[in-house]
Amino acid sequence: MNLTRTKMGRRQEAQDYSEADIISNLPRDVIHEIWERLPLQDAARMSVLSHKWQDIWTSTPHLLFDDCFFTSVLKEERQETLRFCSTVSKILFQHQGPIHKFSLFVPPLNACPDVSQWISHLSRNGLRDFSLRNTYMSPLKLSSRLFCCGDLEKLKLFFCIFSPPPLNIRGFPKLTSLELDRVFLTYKTFKDLIESCPVLHNLNLTNFTGMEHRNIVIDSPNLKHLILDWQFESLELKSCENLVSASFGMQIFVNVVHRASLCNLVKVLATSSKLKRLCFKGHFCTILFKAGSLRINFEKLKILELLNLHLEYLDDFSSVISCIQSSPNIEVLKITVLSSTNLADHVLDYNPECKLHHLSCAKVGIMTASSTELKLIEFLLTCSPTLEKLSVHTPLKNKSRSRMLMQLNRFRRASPKVEVICPESILPKRSVHVATSPSTSGSSSDSD
Repeated sequence: MNLTRTKMGRRQEAQDYSEADIISNLPRDVIHEIWERLPLQDAARMSVLSHKWQDIWTSTPHLLFDDCFFTSVLKEERQETLRFCSTVSKILFQHQGPIHKFSLFVPPLNACPDVSQWISHLSRNGLRDFSLRNTYMSPLKLSSRLFCCGDLEKLKLFFCIFSPPPLNIRGFPKLTSLELDRVFLTYKTFKDLIESCPVLHNLNLTNFTGMEHRNIVIDSPNLKHLILDWQFESLELKSCENLVSASFGMQIFVNVVHRASLCNLVKVLATSSKLKRLCFKGHFCTILFKAGSLRINFEKLKILELLNLHLEYLDDFSSVISCIQSSPNIEVLKITVLSSTNLADHVLDYNPECKLHHLSCAKVGIMTASSTELKLIEFLLTCSPTLEKLSVHTPLKNKSRSRMLMQLNRFRRASPKVEVICPESILPKRSVHVATSPSTSGSSSDSD
């Protein structure tokens, strides 16, 4: 009798242990999913929780060496390159199985690390997603072995030198997303790179060096999302029939030699039947204004963004109004003004009969509440009969802000349900609501 009870007790203990060790019973793919959401150093420590987890950290398909990882590993203020490379190499070269995603943050070390051996190793392990962010004082030179990653689907690089591809290499036949920021590469390398990505959907190119004086041609028929923001003399976009969103910017004003190419660019964008979102930023807008390129109708456009504008001349103001009115079907509008002047009110004009019948949400960022900036807001309120929300952001404080709010309150509103919101700060909980009742005249409301 006692023996039977002892056996039953042992079976019960085994059952209780089996039920308690839930972690060990998780499927391997589920454990990998948990690992992907943990910092690498914490994931390695998890191996002590269960016998089944002991080798997981050496076989997980995702290795993410982010800034948090190196903050905990390299605790000295002056971070040593040798220790950095040793840490990455030890984890990477002990890894077993495929590596589908590899993300590397390079901290400000005391010497430039050599990442060539890591890229060479990754090119033989089924890499699909590669991200490298370099914060060392000089750009990292990438190994041409990167072009041997034939399974690569996503590539994101920051502050690197792109080496030319080796001869007779197939490139990136599966790449769908390419993001390059502060990357140096020659025009030939750029051309070869784009041509080696036949299924590219997302292209993000910012702060380039090495191609400032070339005619940039982008021919990618499957492209859906495009961001270009750097200095160039001319730009040509081909085969954009699948383009859904596009953004063009220029942080420094340069003399674009072939302005006709920009006019053609705008025409090509206007003919795209799938284009829903369009953004022009900074001095790129100024160049388009001077070339008269923003007076082409965008019939299909739903979202328009004009950012970091310089409204210092009458032509600039007129070009912005013309660009907005050339997109009669937009539903969302975002405008930010970087600089402006107080132009004479009698020269600032717009056609109040040209309505924006579909605009429901607008966000405007202004600096000084100049007559030019306020006239732009007046235009939106007067010509938008379906506008539901207008958000006005400004750094103005105290009396200057109060005067601006009083002027906003006097503007006539075409929409009876529009709500004008002026956030006081970046905190979302505090905001000032301007009176939203429609005004039929220029008289001030009682609240003034």
